[in-house]
Amino acid sequence: MRKLPESMDQPLALRKSSKPLRLLKKQAEPVSSNEIWLLTLSDLLMLLMIFFVFVLAVPFAQTGHSQPVAALVEKPAVVITESTPRATPDASGTEEMARLEKDLLEVLGNREGGKGATVEKRPHAVILTFPEQILFDSGQAQLKPFAWPTLTAVASFIADHPGLSIEVQGHTDDRPIRNARYPSNWELSADRAAQVARALVRVGVNPLKIATKGLGEYHPGVPNIDEENRLKNRRVEIQFSLPQS
Repeated sequence: MRKLPESMDQPLALRKSSKPLRLLKKQAEPVSSNEIWLLTLSDLLMLLMIFFVFVLAVPFAQTGHSQPVAALVEKPAVVITESTPRATPDASGTEEMARLEKDLLEVLGNREGGKGATVEKRPHAVILTFPEQILFDSGQAQLKPFAWPTLTAVASFIADHPGLSIEVQGHTDDRPIRNARYPSNWELSADRAAQVARALVRVGVNPLKIATKGLGEYHPGVPNIDEENRLKNRRVEIQFSLPQS
């Protein structure tokens, strides 16, 4: 029988590794799940950085020169509004009011039934004022007969100025009134304004152009301190104004 070599007859010796066994085990372990999310996060941050670089580079390429980063942020539009100044009568409106005052005075003239009536020019209207004694008896709202010629002249003035707006206002003093027909000064002043407006319509004024208002004792022209002032406050005003533009 053939004899094996002596070297092959001995058991094989294990080769000792120069690295510690602990390190070999660590290299063999797969990457844990706790470390995978760090790789994903780093990739995401890299993509975001590339995106922002691209976004900032586009305006530079369009303008051909660099701008500060703050200039690339769109600023909100600032709307500057100017407050509308309160309407004031212009020169043409003032001149028109002066012409209306002159024409009304010429139409009224020295008519017998209009003695005591006054004409006043204000910024937006011309006011024709009839004291109570010209149109009515005290506490009544029936027109006196000799008031009709004056109201006819007023209707002629209105016809010559078709663009006017007309408002008839009734006023009283502060003495209370209470009877079966007029429970208060409001009713009396409103009835007087309506009677004057009805008379103007009867002599040719378009009723669509006239408004009436009863103001009672609440808008006195002068303080109600004596009988003379109370007489002035018992009145009817006709206001002529230009239409608002």
